[in-house]
Amino acid sequence: MASAFKQLFTQMIEAGGDAKGLSKAVSGQQIKVQVKESTPHFLVSDGFFFVPAYFTAEAVAQFRTRSPNVSIEGLAGKIIQIQKWNLEMRRVDSNQVWTSYAGLEVRLIVQDFRPRLSDPSPQNCHPTNLFRDDEFKTTIQHFRFQQAQAAAAKANPTLAPLNGNKAGVN
Repeated sequence: MASAFKQLFTQMIEAGGDAKGLSKAVSGQQIKVQVKESTPHFLVSDGFFFVPAYFTAEAVAQFRTRSPNVSIEGLAGKIIQIQKWNLEMRRVDSNQVWTSYAGLEVRLIVQDFRPRLSDPSPQNCHPTNLFRDDEFKTTIQHFRFQQAQAAAAKANPTLAPLNGNKAGVN
C-alpha cells in the first residue's frame, strides 16, 4: 500500500504546480485522514506521511454549525473525512516553514470536512513529514531544475552566430 499524500503531492509537482493538472480520478475524491496534531499546526496523516491542512473560513464555519459540541482542537488523534479540498503550491521560506522543502510548500486547502468520531483511530501510527522524504525531495529538486532551465532559456535565447554562418552550422 502506498501513501496517498505522496502520490497526490507528487502529481501536483509533476503538473508544474498547477492543481488543474491533477488526474480527474483523484481531484474529486474525498480523503479520510487521521488528525496527527491540531495545535499549533493542524497536521493530517494518511498513515505514512503527515502534511499541514489549511482550512477555509467557510469550512470552519460549517464545522462549527454541524458540530457545535466539538472544537477543532479536540480533533487531535481522531479521524476526519475531507469532503472538498484543493492543492496549491506556494513559495515559502523553508527556514520558517518546516513543512516545505527548497522554498516550496504544497498546501492541502480544506474547503469542507466532517469528523468521524465513531471511527477507531489507527494504533502505532508514526507518520513522518512528507517534505523530509528523500524521494519527494528529489521530485521537488527536479521541478526546481526544470524551472531554472526554462528561465535560463527564456533569458538567453540562441545567440546569432558570430562568424556569419547559419545557426548550428560550423
